[in-house]
Amino acid sequence: MGAVFPRPYPWAVGRPAQHDVDRLLDAAVRLAAQSGPGSVTMAAVAREAGAPSGSVYHRFPSRAALLAAL
Repeated sequence: MGAVFPRPYPWAVGRPAQHDVDRLLDAAVRLAAQSGPGSVTMAAVAREAGAPSGSVYHRFPSRAALLAAL
């Protein structure tokens, strides 16, 4: 029996993230500076960063976690 690998193709590497944490946090800071902390919503951060909202939720499970990271 051959070797057991954790992935079907061990040489395959996932693509690099297009919307990293720093980019999302920078967008959140801009929103907070412009309109206050109440304006920092998951959807607003995604829009500001030019990212899908799923990218924000993938890195921050909640708005509270996003604000805590700021």
